[in-house]
Amino acid sequence: MKKLILFLLVVVLYSGCSMHKTILKVDSQPLKIKVLTIAMFEVGKMTGDAPGEAQLWVEREKMTGRLKIPGMMFPVCYNDRGHALMVTQMGFANAASSVMSLGMSGVLDLSKAYIIIAGIAGVDPEKGTLGSAAWAKYIVNGDLAHEFDSREMPKGWNYPYFRLGGSTPWATTGWTIGTEVFKLNGDLAEKAYFLSKNVKLMDSAGAKLYRARYPVGTAAFKSPVVFMGDVLSAGTYWHGKMLSDWADWWTEKWTGDKAIYAMSDMEDSATFTALYRLEKMGLVNTRRVMLLRTASNFDQQYPGQPPQESIAADNGGFLPAVENAYRVGSTVSDEIIKNWDEWK
Repeated sequence: MKKLILFLLVVVLYSGCSMHKTILKVDSQPLKIKVLTIAMFEVGKMTGDAPGEAQLWVEREKMTGRLKIPGMMFPVCYNDRGHALMVTQMGFANAASSVMSLGMSGVLDLSKAYIIIAGIAGVDPEKGTLGSAAWAKYIVNGDLAHEFDSREMPKGWNYPYFRLGGSTPWATTGWTIGTEVFKLNGDLAEKAYFLSKNVKLMDSAGAKLYRARYPVGTAAFKSPVVFMGDVLSAGTYWHGKMLSDWADWWTEKWTGDKAIYAMSDMEDSATFTALYRLEKMGLVNTRRVMLLRTASNFDQQYPGQPPQESIAADNGGFLPAVENAYRVGSTVSDEIIKNWDEWK
């Protein structure tokens, strides 16, 4: 009886492994990729309806190929030029899980791929405006912190969030997790900016009307541009002047005043954590990762506006942000693919 049970167990395990291998092995050889675009969400279908972050890439880059990857909720789309796109879904858990699922699937060869994370975000009105596009050099995590209820903050404190392991707002002796801040390839970020800085950006009548409510002279009041600006990434969709000021301060502290907070998002820290781990396995090269965020909303209210009104405002920024993520990002991806002998 024991031998029979052992035999059946071996058969089950062998069958399971074979089935798993069959699911993952789409072709005899992994598909070699020159550029992987990472989007965070899509609205409805991948083509033919209202666009989210992925649709314009899929349609305009003629990504007619589809690959279903175990662990991913959206198919990977690709074309015959070596350009692929994945959708992580929103939030830290989805981002990390999806990137790891793709990276470890063995379906794509990403060892030489350039990776463009391209999505919409909230922008600090002192740094940018609706529709603006920012290439980042730093990703700072906005979740790994201690927090007090703001009504119980010690006297003299400006913010309820403070460094892990400390009892003061910023304790240099505090402890770390290891993913509080990531420094991207600054030279590559500047190259991406140089290639795309003159791209004509989409604007909208609604965005023009809404940004006019912000103070004259601020970046918010001006037309959208491409610029260099860094990211604070947190799982919480926070909003308001106080938290925006905190994000600015938190970013400066974690980078020794080297980074300038511009955009807020809900995925990038987790996405890069997964890419960093995949690099340790020899599957990707994080020196080839670029981060582009475009402003679909402001991260705070205009003077005199209630924050609860601001966070839900119809500001006209969504479609310009989606469009400009493609316009700016594809300028760089096209350059890489067309001149692959130089970039590879």
